[in-house]
This record gives sequence, structure tokens and C-alpha cells, in this order.
Amino acid sequence: MEIKLSKFVAATIAFLKGATDTTLDIKNERLAKAAIKGQLSALEGALVEAEVNLDNAKENLSKAIHPSTQILDAGGYYRNVVRAQESLKEAEEKLDNTKLSITNAEDLLKNEF
Repeated sequence: MEIKLSKFVAATIAFLKGATDTTLDIKNERLAKAAIKGQLSALEGALVEAEVNLDNAKENLSKAIHPSTQILDAGGYYRNVVRAQESLKEAEEKLDNTKLSITNAEDLLKNEF
């Protein structure tokens, strides 16, 4: 048999026990949403940085392939091109990872809250 508690008794028990499960759930939900939204904000900043870095890496690769001065050291020229290619690849990966993180955070907010 279930005992029906008055609001007063329920409130008193909640006070004595601390936060009720519902109160805790509400607080946790607000904190979780705030954490995800804060991370999204940081990721938006990181996205802009990643886009700028990608543009710079593309420009640096072009400069490495087409230097404005005479090539005096063929090995050095090649090493510069390879480094610039690697930097471009890293910049592309960073941009892709940032976009994926943003998508994951947005999906989490949309599907879980």
C-alpha cells in the first residue's frame, strides 16, 4: 500500500535529505547544458583559428613550391616543401576534427536534452 504524503511532509523530507532527485536532475541538466554550450563557444573560436591556420598553410605551401628567390640548396628546397605539405595536412585534420567536435556537441544538445 502506497502512503500519500502531504506537500509539507514531502518538502520536510526533501529538506532533511538534501536535494530531491528531481531537484538534482534539474541542476545537473542545467550544468550539463551550460558545459556543452560553453564548449561549443570555445569550439567556434577554435574553428575560426583552424580556418585561418589552413589558409596560412596553403599560402606557405605555395610559397615553398614557388620561392621568390633563387633555389641555392635543392635539398633544403625539398625539405621546405615537405614541411609545408605536412603543415597543410595537419591544418586540414585540425579543421576537420574541430568541425566534428562541433557537430558532436550540437547533436548531444539536440538529442539528449
